[in-house]
Amino acid sequence: MRKTAFLILCATAVVLSIAHAADPSSDPYGLWKPLQGAIYKVHSGIVADRTPPTPNDRKLTVLVDGKTAKDIFDSLGPDLPDTCSGEKGDRLRDKKGIHCSYTAQDKGTKDGPYRCWIGLDLRTGDSVGTVSC
Repeated sequence: MRKTAFLILCATAVVLSIAHAADPSSDPYGLWKPLQGAIYKVHSGIVADRTPPTPNDRKLTVLVDGKTAKDIFDSLGPDLPDTCSGEKGDRLRDKKGIHCSYTAQDKGTKDGPYRCWIGLDLRTGDSVGTVSC
């Protein structure tokens, strides 16, 4: 009985801690922000493959756009000298497992011109490249 009560107490403490950590109002510096405009995929191989994850190959790719992508893009800098498209006004930034682009022709679209892919190897925790071009 005591063991069950202790486990329930511990589980409750964990849930309350997670709920508190996920509440941006508890962040005195205002650093936590909701993640909007994001989708993710757990897969094997490269992100373009339609290959489900395997026990030995599990990667997570998160694709974000909009304001969230702009915040990430602005933090990466500097621009790479070449872009995938070669179009005037397009920009590209890349650091290990984070690849961000600015597409000038998408400036007026709903999702906006910024897009970032973030890749992690779920087996090792290492960052991995997600898209090339």
